[in-house]
Amino acid sequence: MVNKMKKCLLIFFLAILILFRADVQAKVVKPGKKGTDDAKSITRELKKSGRVKLVKGKKYHLRSNIRVGSNMTLNATGATLIVYHSAIRNDGGKLKKGYASMANIKIVGGTWKSKKKKGNSGTSFSFSHARNITLKNMDIRCAHADGHGIELVGCKDVTIKNCKVIAKGNGKKNSIEESIQIDMAEKYTAPFLKKRPRLWDGTPCRNIVIDGCTVTGCRGISSNYVKKTKKFLNEYHDNIVIRNCTVTGTKAEALALFNATNVTVKNNTLISRSKRVDEAYSIGCHLAIFGNKPVSAYAKGKNLVENNVIKGGRQGFQICSHTESVYGELVIRNNKIYCKNGIWDALHVAYNAGYMSSAETVDDQGNILYEW
Repeated sequence: MVNKMKKCLLIFFLAILILFRADVQAKVVKPGKKGTDDAKSITRELKKSGRVKLVKGKKYHLRSNIRVGSNMTLNATGATLIVYHSAIRNDGGKLKKGYASMANIKIVGGTWKSKKKKGNSGTSFSFSHARNITLKNMDIRCAHADGHGIELVGCKDVTIKNCKVIAKGNGKKNSIEESIQIDMAEKYTAPFLKKRPRLWDGTPCRNIVIDGCTVTGCRGISSNYVKKTKKFLNEYHDNIVIRNCTVTGTKAEALALFNATNVTVKNNTLISRSKRVDEAYSIGCHLAIFGNKPVSAYAKGKNLVENNVIKGGRQGFQICSHTESVYGELVIRNNKIYCKNGIWDALHVAYNAGYMSSAETVDDQGNILYEW
């Protein structure tokens, strides 16, 4: 027992020492003179030392993208970054298939603002074929409502914690663009990879945690499937966790998780303010299967929707399958679910294409249904 305690203390002090040394070794980058591109100096130092710290209270102008690679940490706590086009991406020449493009990226803090009043087009933070990414304590208000604040294309082991991701402007009339987009690596979901089509390999996302965030967009958060082609329709996202968040969809769903299994949606407020109350785009929380294989992947999955406040138009919460595949275990527990079409449509576990329930087992308890 004594030896175990000594080992635990040693590990604890080593961890403290590593954290202390990491902070000491971070290179401080100051903003440049008027008219300079601070993205270049930040990128240059990240490539050189791997750890950059920005000056609290200072303003940085990103006239181009900050380019990130493996084993890089950017601490922007207290700094304001004015984004002219997009903020950070890794779509340089070193992209590889699967999750092999880069690993171990951490970005902390910072108020990230668009240079344009209505926000920038495209994606503000873009990560492709990457793993082990942490975004923490960030205030992101760069992207126009028809773009994306954060886009993950074929990534795994990602944590987005205590961030605000707020879209700018109103977006097009029926826009369904997501503020946080969880994507397959495919030409329709990641068209920016068109110069490297080999990267359209259908890689899905795995182990994505969005915790304690405030997210607002035409559609709040979505995991996407490939609609226009059937090439990767049977690929699926795995282990998507949304918890302790406030998510608002202004023109579509607050949360739409498509082709995803082992889903946890817990302790959130999910509100769709879409006026299209007769369409699925007005659902507060929407889970759906569009691929037919691997059938067992969905059937073996455990899905939890618990302790949420969910508000929608056509339905408050809906889970459905458009194929013969069905979800496995589904627990819907202690939610407050509101629906503009009335309480009978507030909670809807639909039938699938084979005329059976969209989930093999449904544990429905403690839910309170409302009309709003």
